[in-house]
Amino acid sequence: MSAPILVQANDDDVAYFAKRRCQDEHERALWFYLAENAPKGVWIAKDVDTPVGIAIPHAADDEWYLSDLFVEPSFRDHGVAGELLNAAAGPAGEATRSGMLNPDESGGLAFYVARSVPITTPVISVSGEIPREEALAKMAAGAYRFRTAPIDMIAHRESLLALDRDVRGTGRLLDHDYFLQNAQGVAFYLGDEFVAYAYAWPSGRIGPMCTASAAYAVQILAFMLAALKHAYEASWCTMLVPGTNIRILRAAMRANLKIEGVLLFATDRTSSELSRYVGLHRLLF
Repeated sequence: MSAPILVQANDDDVAYFAKRRCQDEHERALWFYLAENAPKGVWIAKDVDTPVGIAIPHAADDEWYLSDLFVEPSFRDHGVAGELLNAAAGPAGEATRSGMLNPDESGGLAFYVARSVPITTPVISVSGEIPREEALAKMAAGAYRFRTAPIDMIAHRESLLALDRDVRGTGRLLDHDYFLQNAQGVAFYLGDEFVAYAYAWPSGRIGPMCTASAAYAVQILAFMLAALKHAYEASWCTMLVPGTNIRILRAAMRANLKIEGVLLFATDRTSSELSRYVGLHRLLF
């Protein structure tokens, strides 16, 4: 077997892998957004004219995130994944390196370990039927009375930056632009203080959700579950919950949502507070 060559992907290459890697139209839209905005492009491995591997990086303010890595099974264990990752990570510079990995992705795990990037947090995929109205009302009951407003990129720019940097560890205004074009974004206030934001998606997904205090999280989750039902007539929900966000995980279990799988989040950033966070997707956490 000859060694594959590494090249930057063109539109046809990206579409080829999107067809194979994406499960629905919402995931395909996210895939193409990431490919279009990848720092210095998407990298693929080709065996003659056939694409056999792909790496899609994504850049936030000061974070390099590995959105996707795939190598055809027959080309694994030959160093292709490592070469793709090295090519994709080349422009990262001094930025934090992060990524979401399946526990059985030995090549990706080795890549991060070799670069002293800790595999820090299990991330739980939770999904199930949205609870009935009376159950949501019970979940929403609490000491806090929030004022809400649609997220506005002009009015909320600095608040989004500050909360993302505090909780997620990096600003991501470009991502918020994409979120708002495709989902319902809600800002939460206590008095005049911006304390949280969250997004509800037509696919039934909730996230990202970011709160200034973990004490707010369950009430805000109830609001967003209700938003899914009312805005999109959804009956099913899904979300990615860090294992440290025990309040949301416990609320999800009480609501009879089910654990569908576990991913691993790797990052060399030490300042994030994922106990106050719900992610969007493995491609863009």
